[in-house]
Amino acid sequence: MNTITLYHGSSYDFGIIDLKHGRPYKDFGQGFYTSANIGHAKSMAERNADMRKSKLRRFDSGYNLIGKWLYQYQFDRDRAAGLAIKEFTGADREWGRFITLNRNSIGVPHEYDIVIGPTANDFTNPTIQFYMSGGVGEVGSDAAIDELVRLLLPYKLPSQYFFATQRGVDCLTLVRKERF
Repeated sequence: MNTITLYHGSSYDFGIIDLKHGRPYKDFGQGFYTSANIGHAKSMAERNADMRKSKLRRFDSGYNLIGKWLYQYQFDRDRAAGLAIKEFTGADREWGRFITLNRNSIGVPHEYDIVIGPTANDFTNPTIQFYMSGGVGEVGSDAAIDELVRLLLPYKLPSQYFFATQRGVDCLTLVRKERF
């Protein structure tokens, strides 16, 4: 069996993966994101819990109910054979153009079931807006894309595994879920 252990960090406790609950305007589109790096997944759970808490007032009864959850999955690459998979081996112009498309589109503006590749930094949206306004050169030019990729600092973060369709999600098996 050709499997990879992947992790998902969340501020939500859930039983099944529902792709409609993924946030839009993300690197690879709206869907389910995982990482092979447990520390990265935990930091995402912490960040998301902090963001949810900041939206609530301290006296709101839901404030203390927000948790941090770590999900561990086995991704069966053999089961994914035949699916549309896009794998970026590095942060290059193609990757830069791809995340710009997804960060500016609602839903999933591509045909892939699974996308694997670098993670952009936490300042992705302002950086892409700066790029789109011509702040790093002519939008779409190779020089502007090169500068965009450099500014997104993808080399500082681990790769992400994105599941866009139910067919992709069906290649995941939940191994463990824990609150931390």
